[in-house]
Amino acid sequence: MPWVILAIVIWVVTLLAVPQENFRRLVPFGIIAGFGLALLINMLGSSIFGLWGFRNVVWPILGIPFWVLLSWVPAVILFVHYLPETSLARLGWLLLFPVVFTAIEFLFLRQGLRFFSPDWNLVYSFLLSLGVHILVLSYYLTSVRSPVTSLSPGWPRRENRHESPGDRETRESPGDRKR
Repeated sequence: MPWVILAIVIWVVTLLAVPQENFRRLVPFGIIAGFGLALLINMLGSSIFGLWGFRNVVWPILGIPFWVLLSWVPAVILFVHYLPETSLARLGWLLLFPVVFTAIEFLFLRQGLRFFSPDWNLVYSFLLSLGVHILVLSYYLTSVRSPVTSLSPGWPRRENRHESPGDRETRESPGDRKR
């Protein structure tokens, strides 16, 4: 049941926090980078290498709770939707998600819903989560997000940093240019 509650809470928070239009646009990305990547990592970590496992599994997929995989879809959507523009803020955001993930994992370990092999611990979980979030961020920035659009209505628009002055001039009308 805690796996179901986790998924419901994350879905509700995301549906309330992300505008519907952006949510619908990001769902395919969330399915690939959230559900798909979580399935792959958990298959490797739990089913193949036996580094961790789950107890009280509802609707298991290869021993992995379906609800854990489902909860990664909205988590990834939240992660990229509110991604800050500045480097320092982005670094903080990038560190926040693995910290929260590790805290939730700690709680599930304490409740006996998860277990680790002697070869795995919370530090490794944090580092794995950090690496996964860097991968998700890289994929998002290079393949999904257009360089001239803002990430969300709350963040300021930024110009394409890769455009040349000539590109900018062709976009502006003659009356817009300063002489």
